[in-house]
Amino acid sequence: MTETSPDEQISKRKDFICGVVEGFYGRPWTTEQRKDLFQKLKKWGLDMYVYAPKDDYKHRAYWRELYTVEEAEHLTSLITEAKSHGITFCYALSPGLDITYSSQKEITTLKRKLEQVSQFGCMCFALLFDDIEPEMSEADKQIFQSFAHAQVSVTNEIHQHLGCPKFLLCPTQYCSTRAVPTVISSEYLNTLGTKLSQEIDIMWTGPKVISKTLTTECIEEITQVLRRPPVIWDNLHANDYDQKRIFLGPYCGRKPELIPLLRGVLSNPNCEYNANMIPIWTLAHWARCSLNAPPHMEAVSWDIKMERESEQGVCEDDVPMSLEKHVYHHRQALRQAIDDWLPEFSLPKAAQGPVIKPQTPITVPAVPI
Repeated sequence: MTETSPDEQISKRKDFICGVVEGFYGRPWTTEQRKDLFQKLKKWGLDMYVYAPKDDYKHRAYWRELYTVEEAEHLTSLITEAKSHGITFCYALSPGLDITYSSQKEITTLKRKLEQVSQFGCMCFALLFDDIEPEMSEADKQIFQSFAHAQVSVTNEIHQHLGCPKFLLCPTQYCSTRAVPTVISSEYLNTLGTKLSQEIDIMWTGPKVISKTLTTECIEEITQVLRRPPVIWDNLHANDYDQKRIFLGPYCGRKPELIPLLRGVLSNPNCEYNANMIPIWTLAHWARCSLNAPPHMEAVSWDIKMERESEQGVCEDDVPMSLEKHVYHHRQALRQAIDDWLPEFSLPKAAQGPVIKPQTPITVPAVPI
């Protein structure tokens, strides 16, 4: 069997989106850091950035407010910079805290806000309904059959109003532990699957808010319910729930065989921008891994244990050096990412934006164990 080149693999997966979502609680990244990220995403073969910082008050708490001239210029420059590197800039809005779904005034406000961003050059949007109470106002209860029907109605209308651009939705039940009562029997998720436009992608974090592993079985289950493959909002390296911890490890716990079953993967990484080199680099390497590698190489890429833990908890690393270039293994990817990262330590600090003092700890939604 002839091995397919990385570019040919990416071409075959042109419908597979992969990149970063800035979707954490805490201090948003700086303009310089975002522009540095766009360069890295291009270099590593990733293709999407989702703007969704929870602490940008016009993204969430004050979502109705339009951007000022200065803010508009800032967003326009980011969108332009992303485009120059071939990166899709997706603008996300989180209106779920206090929106009245049945109010035409609210819908008009939502349309006006996203129309403004579209004028900045943005051609991809997302509505996020995560981390909100699953309740409707009395006015909404008079109009909609359920909470899911309300969200579907608004999302479909906004999507159509904007001309049916690339569009994503983050549901309120966004992982298995939040599905009521279960994924398969969730009325909410099944309503999304049957009523939401098939042109709109749905985000999913996996079995938990932070999923250590993603299996074929769990992906097939949610795909069946949503009637479409999910986009994984991956919190594997997220640390906004405990910023005393930083996750520097490689992308792992997801078999490369999952790629054909997914619409895409978006990493929601550490709040500290400069800590994300390894997580994002290894995600990119994972996404590029060969889809048609010989069977014995597939086995090596996943089944051979490179890390063996003794009864005392001491790890013995055994990283083979002879794997095919495009066969993924998290330990080998870690080594390569470190080699690529080391030269950055000799760069001037300004190259990646200012080093900002840690933010005062904030209260974020509890993460189920």
